[in-house]
Amino acid sequence: MTRGRAFGRGIAWGNRTGLALLGLILLAAGAVALALGLGVFGANAARASLLPGIVSAFAGSTSWFWPAVAAGGFVLGAIGLGWLLAQFRLDRLNRVRLESGPSGITEIGAKQAGETLADQVSAYQGVRRARASLRGKPDAPALDLRVTSRDPAHPDALITRLHDEALPDLRSALGLEHLPALIRLHFDPRRGRTRVVH
Repeated sequence: MTRGRAFGRGIAWGNRTGLALLGLILLAAGAVALALGLGVFGANAARASLLPGIVSAFAGSTSWFWPAVAAGGFVLGAIGLGWLLAQFRLDRLNRVRLESGPSGITEIGAKQAGETLADQVSAYQGVRRARASLRGKPDAPALDLRVTSRDPAHPDALITRLHDEALPDLRSALGLEHLPALIRLHFDPRRGRTRVVH
């Protein structure tokens, strides 16, 4: 499974690109309107209506036009705000489904599972801190683990321990045979950063 498929990186990248392009378009439109109003393109252009003549006449003769424009702007703003807030959720799970069947469904808190793993990894020698979160779907979670190490010169032992102990422990606790994981190892910023994907 690729990193994008495991964590929806392609969707997140598309959202960020869409937001950036929309922001640039709106910024350019606002800059042009401001320049027109300030007379950068001449006095005649500054006095001219921004709307075409037919639209301007219709807006002036229709009482509901500007309230409708304001309502549409409010709806678009609410959609944009929701889209922006969605970028911070990053498909983080609230619950992980351990078992489901005729007798019912068994779930655990994804946050607690991530914190337990982070506490375990934080106790490893040379680890300064660790953060873990589960993403994806309740019945098909994926792990995002960030580890900051104090020893950038010898990452092999830490990588081996994460691979042989931490990940199997979490898979066993969740009762999962397969748990896609993205592990980010952060070291001293002056020496760069290493990423390891499982």
